[in-house]
Amino acid sequence: MNLPPEFDLHALDAFIMTVELGGMSQCAAHMQITQSAVSQTIAKLEAGIGTPLFDRTMRPLGLTASGKSLFERGRRLTAMARSVYDEVREGANMPIASITVAMSFSLANQLSSPILNVLGTRADRWSIRSGISQEHHGEFLARDIDMLVTGSFNLEHRDNVELHPVFEESFVLALPGNYDGPVDLTDVPPALPFIRFTRLSGMGQQIERQIVRMKLRLPHCVEVDSAHQQIAMVASGFGWTITSPVCLAAEPELLGGLRLEPMPRGRFARNVQVVARSGELGDIPQRIAELSTRHLATITFPPLVATYPWLEEQIAWPVKAASKSG
Repeated sequence: MNLPPEFDLHALDAFIMTVELGGMSQCAAHMQITQSAVSQTIAKLEAGIGTPLFDRTMRPLGLTASGKSLFERGRRLTAMARSVYDEVREGANMPIASITVAMSFSLANQLSSPILNVLGTRADRWSIRSGISQEHHGEFLARDIDMLVTGSFNLEHRDNVELHPVFEESFVLALPGNYDGPVDLTDVPPALPFIRFTRLSGMGQQIERQIVRMKLRLPHCVEVDSAHQQIAMVASGFGWTITSPVCLAAEPELLGGLRLEPMPRGRFARNVQVVARSGELGDIPQRIAELSTRHLATITFPPLVATYPWLEEQIAWPVKAASKSG
C-alpha cells in the first residue's frame, strides 16, 4: 500500500517530540515554529492514519492506544532515519549540522580539545556546555542537549538511551597538606570543617548519600559549586573534603597543598559514561567515549598516579579499553 502523504518523518518527529516534551507548546519552542503549526501537523497525521493519537479530554494530553503504539514504533523509525541521514552525509563527506555536548567543568577542561581535534569535522557546529549535571539532565530530556559525558546519569532504564562507558573512579579524601592528624572520618577534628560539593550536582548528591550511610555527623559549614573552589579551599588549609581523581587531575597547581588519602572505610565510586539518544548520532557517542577513555588513561591521570601510586587502584577502565591497552 502507498503511505498517505500526511504520514511523513517530519510529522512523526513532531508527534514524538510533543510526547517526550510534554505538550505542543514545548515541541513548538524546540522546533522553533508556532504551536498552531505543530497542532496542524499532528491533526493531519491523525487524519492520514485515520485515528486519534491524543486523548484531548485529558489534561495534560494523554495518548490513545494508537498513539502509544505509534510512539514506541515511531521512535525507532525516526532514530533509524537519522542514522541513515548521518551515514549518507558522512559517506558524502557532509558533516552533521550541529552537536551539543554537556559535561562537568572538570571533564570539559580535560576532554573538549581532544574530542574536537579528532571529531571536529563531523559537525558544522559544536556547542560544549559545562556546569551542573542535574541541569544538563533536564536539558537532555528537553532535547536541548544531544549528548552527555557524565558520572551521575539516572535514566539508564529509558529504552531510547544509549550508554558508552568511559571509566570508573572511587572517591578519595583531600585534606590540607599540613594536616598530620588521623584520617578515620569519625576523628576529623571540628577545627577542620567539611567542604561540601553542591547538592544540586549528581556528584554532590552521591557524596551526601554516602555520608548518610556511614552515619557521619558533618556540620553544614560551607557548600561550593565548583571543584576548583572546593580544592583551592582545602589547599589553603580551610577544611577537608571528599572528591574524585578527575577533579584533582584538573587542578595540578593545587596538588602540592593537599594530602590525599583513600577512603578509610565506606569506599564508593561513580561511573562516567557517554549518554545519547539511541541511534541519533551514528558512531559519534561511542567514538567520544573511546577518545575520552584513551585521553584520561594516557594524558590526564598518569601525572597524578605518579605522585600518588595508590590512586591507580581507585580508577577502573572499560574491559574493551583495558584489553586494547594491554
